[in-house]
Amino acid sequence: MDWDIDVEGVSKVLTDTQTAAAQFDPLTKAYGAKLEAIMNGLNYDVFTVVAAAVGEYAQHWSPTLEAAAKQVGASLTGAQNAVMAYMNGQEEMALNAQRAAGRGEIPQPPGSTPPGGRNRAV
Repeated sequence: MDWDIDVEGVSKVLTDTQTAAAQFDPLTKAYGAKLEAIMNGLNYDVFTVVAAAVGEYAQHWSPTLEAAAKQVGASLTGAQNAVMAYMNGQEEMALNAQRAAGRGEIPQPPGSTPPGGRNRAV
């Protein structure tokens, strides 16, 4: 598989996405408290139907909101980890090539065999 990742571009997208998502953090943290305040405000007989509807709404959408928040976090972390692994792999490949060159080894293209079964320069 041929990889060509624009590390700077991915980093910018991740940073921009984290910045955009950060504004939702206070909303998700305050969601439960605000919903509870609404329910307390509807704690009168005349609002029983409205309170029930708000409660059902919260019960229905709460798992979806939590899952969405977790998915955004997991996606950002996964993309960041993938780019870091890619960068570490590049460093490891360069180090392996440097060591092989120091030993006088000539790298062969994938799928080829060196002539006479040798792959050393000396």
